Amino acid sequence: MSNTRKKPLISTVSLAFFAALASDCVWSQGDEASDQSFAINKVLVSATRTESNVSESGRAVSVVEKSQLEVMQPQSVAQAVRYETNVTMSGGPRSGSQGVNIRGLSGSKVLQVVDGVRQVFESGHRPSYFLDPEMLKSVEVVKGPASTLWGSGALGGVVAQNTISAADLLKPSQDWGGFIKTSFNANNDKQTYVSALAGRTETLDWLLNGYFRDSNDLKQGNDQNLENSGKRDHGVLAKTQWQIDENQGLNFVYRQSNEAGEIPSNGEANLSSSVFLIDRDTDTQNAALEYELNTESDHINALASVYWNHIEMEEARVSDGRGDSTELDVLGLSLQNSSVLDSMTLLYGVDGYSEDFSGTRDGANRPLPPEANTKVWGAYVSANVPLSETFQWELGARYDRFETEAENLNNKASDDDVSPSIALIWQASDALQLTLRHDRAFRAPSSEELYTTGTHFCMGPGMCNTFLSNPDLKPEKAANTELLARVAFEPNEQGGQWYVESSVFENKVDNFIEQIVSFSPFPGNTTWVNVEKATIKGAEVATTYIQDALTLKLSYGQTRGKDKNTNEYLSNIPADKKTIDASYAWADRSITSGLRVTDVDAQNRVNNGADYAGYTIADLYASWSPKELSGVKLDLAVNNLTDRYFRQAWQELYEPGREVIVSAKYSF
Repeated sequence: MSNTRKKPLISTVSLAFFAALASDCVWSQGDEASDQSFAINKVLVSATRTESNVSESGRAVSVVEKSQLEVMQPQSVAQAVRYETNVTMSGGPRSGSQGVNIRGLSGSKVLQVVDGVRQVFESGHRPSYFLDPEMLKSVEVVKGPASTLWGSGALGGVVAQNTISAADLLKPSQDWGGFIKTSFNANNDKQTYVSALAGRTETLDWLLNGYFRDSNDLKQGNDQNLENSGKRDHGVLAKTQWQIDENQGLNFVYRQSNEAGEIPSNGEANLSSSVFLIDRDTDTQNAALEYELNTESDHINALASVYWNHIEMEEARVSDGRGDSTELDVLGLSLQNSSVLDSMTLLYGVDGYSEDFSGTRDGANRPLPPEANTKVWGAYVSANVPLSETFQWELGARYDRFETEAENLNNKASDDDVSPSIALIWQASDALQLTLRHDRAFRAPSSEELYTTGTHFCMGPGMCNTFLSNPDLKPEKAANTELLARVAFEPNEQGGQWYVESSVFENKVDNFIEQIVSFSPFPGNTTWVNVEKATIKGAEVATTYIQDALTLKLSYGQTRGKDKNTNEYLSNIPADKKTIDASYAWADRSITSGLRVTDVDAQNRVNNGADYAGYTIADLYASWSPKELSGVKLDLAVNNLTDRYFRQAWQELYEPGREVIVSAKYSF
């Protein structure tokens, strides 16, 4: 038997071993020990639309908190989650082009959410993640299909981004405060300036946050610059939270960002005859108004919100000034309520949103994006139903109706879908939780996939391959089955505590939407079609050990993917990844230093072309909060310590070489 086949079996055996071992150790535990046992992982989660502890969730969830973000100093949202198990960064080294791959699925197959509001943008090789990490309070990753909660787009999972609030900056005794921060990345001379000011009264909290970044080209491990990887961007965040009375609250959020710079038309590639240099200016605006009603009644705890997202990209080809304009406006509404009926907890609601997509292309022989309007509405319900003291059901279902109309083509496409989920959660003991779940998910085809026309590319005069619209595209669908185990061992004699989370999963995805280029009859056509029936399966395990000032983390993740019809390997399946992270707090815990080592196997499960080589990289980090200088915090991150020249599987571009990032923050 090959190693490739052994590893899933090893992970399954490990899962059973941890379960059995925890069961043995639990019987001697008292209540006091059990209260401590999950202390390692007590983090609130909002990506599941309800606040709960990760340790109590019936889903595979990773959370990166503010303290971790400050140490890592990521340059994008994707970089913030790249060390999580079975989560990788897609899109190459240019931070503005990066996205998130969850268990082999990325792009539009992974849904992103900011402060509870879904974010949707898809247009060619253009970016889709626009939130700057300096605005983040935390990032939560739901691994596996989650359409029961969010509707279209969550085939691979959800990346939920939570921005900072006044309460994150102010101490209980403070009426106002804030911070100023500056950082420098020696690799590309990136300078970052961030500031925030917050205040509170008896009934109102408010926050103003802004940032500015400016950078040159990245330097790779071979000491060569990655051309056109520098950029300049800035943005603001404004929040107010008004406590109307004991039961009612009104919250308002506004974000704006702008990014400008020269970049290849495909940010994941080098310049070539088909990838040309453009000057891109991206402006985004987001606003949301949220009303909360939390009553003493078990039946009414409601949340209502309306939101507006605006994205506008202006592009000009540097060689001749030929311009493109792409614009998306989204208006949305969400209503939800939670109720407790006897011992059963219900969450239910409705969502609806409208997308207006438009684009103009200057010059002949160009792709013509549709003047399209998409309307989606959905209704959902989920229930936690206790069966006994140790067993409970988690049941959910969602119905979605979606319709896309291309006004310039006088054509309309519509469909609907139901996304059920079911999970059996067994609290085998105070320290052991086992969950067996099955989730269905879907992604509706975008207006671009349905209705793009015009020229794709030309091979000479009169020899242009053209786009054909396909309004008959079916939604992509996923069916995921997963076994998840969480084990929290009781503290040992030295006070050390060990937490383990492990899972095995199989995700069957049908009706993959792919772009097909045909040259028969010459010069041919390009269109999007439903092609693959894929099976993606894998396993992951993550452990954390904490003893006094010492923290040790180890994780391993593997994913395999094949086309069910042809038995060929799927592309974009990440290589196996192992991560070891050790940190220690010393000098009365005013200084924390650590070492992170990431080992990635070679990816040889490819159908054509060469394999992708494996690599090992090490990162150093340190944080110092001098007691003599109240409010001052210094952070250091040294990424790719050995200046390794490497690239991720499926990527054309090589990653940055050694990065030395230093930051200084003063809070007042």
